[in-house]
Amino acid sequence: MGIERQKTPTSVMRASVQLFLVIFMLTGAILSGVIMAFYRTETSTRIESLKKQEQFAVTMQGAAISDIFTAITGDLLFFSRQNELGAYFNTGNVTLLESIGAEYLVASERKRIYDQIRFLDNDGMERVRVNYNRGKPILVSGPELQSKKNRYYFEDCYKLGKDEIFISPFDLNIEQNKIEQPFKPMIRLGTPVFDTANRKRGIVLVNYYGNDLLDRLLTSEQVSEGKTMLLNSEGYWLLSPNPEQTWGFMFRDSDRTLAAVDPAAWKQILLSDSGQFETAKGLYTFLTISPLTAAFRSSTGSGEAFGRSTADIGHDAYHWRLVSFVSTEDLAMMVAIFRVKYFSVGAGIFLLIATGAWITAFAISKRRLYEAQLQTLALFDPLTGLPNRTLFFDRLAMTASHSRRYQSRFGLLYIDLDGFKQVNDTLGHAAGDQLLKVFGGLLLDNCRKSDTVARLGGDEFAVIVAELDSTAAVEALAERIILALHNPIELTAGPVNVGASIGIALFPADSDDPEQLVRCADRAMYSAKQQGKNRYCLDGAQSHWRNNDIG
Repeated sequence: MGIERQKTPTSVMRASVQLFLVIFMLTGAILSGVIMAFYRTETSTRIESLKKQEQFAVTMQGAAISDIFTAITGDLLFFSRQNELGAYFNTGNVTLLESIGAEYLVASERKRIYDQIRFLDNDGMERVRVNYNRGKPILVSGPELQSKKNRYYFEDCYKLGKDEIFISPFDLNIEQNKIEQPFKPMIRLGTPVFDTANRKRGIVLVNYYGNDLLDRLLTSEQVSEGKTMLLNSEGYWLLSPNPEQTWGFMFRDSDRTLAAVDPAAWKQILLSDSGQFETAKGLYTFLTISPLTAAFRSSTGSGEAFGRSTADIGHDAYHWRLVSFVSTEDLAMMVAIFRVKYFSVGAGIFLLIATGAWITAFAISKRRLYEAQLQTLALFDPLTGLPNRTLFFDRLAMTASHSRRYQSRFGLLYIDLDGFKQVNDTLGHAAGDQLLKVFGGLLLDNCRKSDTVARLGGDEFAVIVAELDSTAAVEALAERIILALHNPIELTAGPVNVGASIGIALFPADSDDPEQLVRCADRAMYSAKQQGKNRYCLDGAQSHWRNNDIG
């Protein structure tokens, strides 16, 4: 029998290393495949989530712009139908101009979005003008009133018919034939005014601060990864991440257009009203914004102080392009972050199962949480927790659709707190915020679960009273709300006395169009304020509940 060869420590080590290498390479290959699969899937999911996120953000920004113009239109029509203005037309009493100006002062201070509010007569002469004056509105009088008969916006607005609205191009304000410095973006909206004999007596005009619109877009930009851009119909920037690119058309600089910077992107945007695509420069998500309805008219405007418009523009031709842009560099950075995240796990490959499970769960949870936060930010008011303006209009449209289908009725309450500004001014904004939250809770306590209570902004709230059996039911709700404010509200800063002016509109009696219904309720609310505050008023009716007036 031969002698069996003994295994040496060296040979055992060599075999162990070989076996280790086989096991390591096999396991490593499998786990590397898992890592690569997770990496590709998560990267793809993240990119798709980013694209949907950008589309959602652009849609929300577009809705915000629409809401802005709805509010301005409501203000403008309110000014055109002002009681004092009608009385002035009927009597010619010039002292009524001061009363008209007093209304303009209140609106200027309350809205804080109008640089000027004006009434111009048939000759283009300013008869009433209120300047915002950096937050301290003043009524201009005497020799400071100017003739605007040669300005394009007077000529273009004056030739319109009743209830037609003129909107100027979105441009920079010009003073003394020069672009005002610093830049003051401006949009002018106006409508002709008529006396009781249906004779045209001039126009009312508001100068809307364009920066208000731009600031709202930048605020909502926080819910997206992209940079917000707003372009006019010719591709000039009205808003850009690079301020030096903006307002090129005011300086006749064709290089300050998207067509000059990224021709492929501009060409793609012109092909449709909305969409999403990538170029060599990055990811573009765009939406065509047409703020004009059929009642609107516009013109080309003029960059010269006394220049005339070259052409009229119909509502369907007046538009902007809202764009969210994620650069190629930002996209690459996002992908690089994921690459480092996943491939760094290779250093501890045998810990991959535990580590990978945690990373995957964390990534999914984070994404879901992020999407939930996006939805909450988009649909609910962060202060009161109530549905915001966007969700309110969505539910209003759904309620209207349901009511049409089943031939039912519903009511709409438009509520404005009386005395809220005094609380803010005397006790501070923290007290004002607490008051808004308390009032939101008060509304919920007095409404049914089937009703929708929303905060529209500032101290304005709305309630959709679904499945309405009778007008008395919605009036009873309005009375309960006013009665609930009968006693002082206890705040941390001390007790406060406030009231509520409530406008009521009924579907379909007042209107079967949701937006028009809101305007009816808003108009009724203003009537309640004009008739003494702390009361409710149905659209077209006298106010009710005349106790506990709040100044």
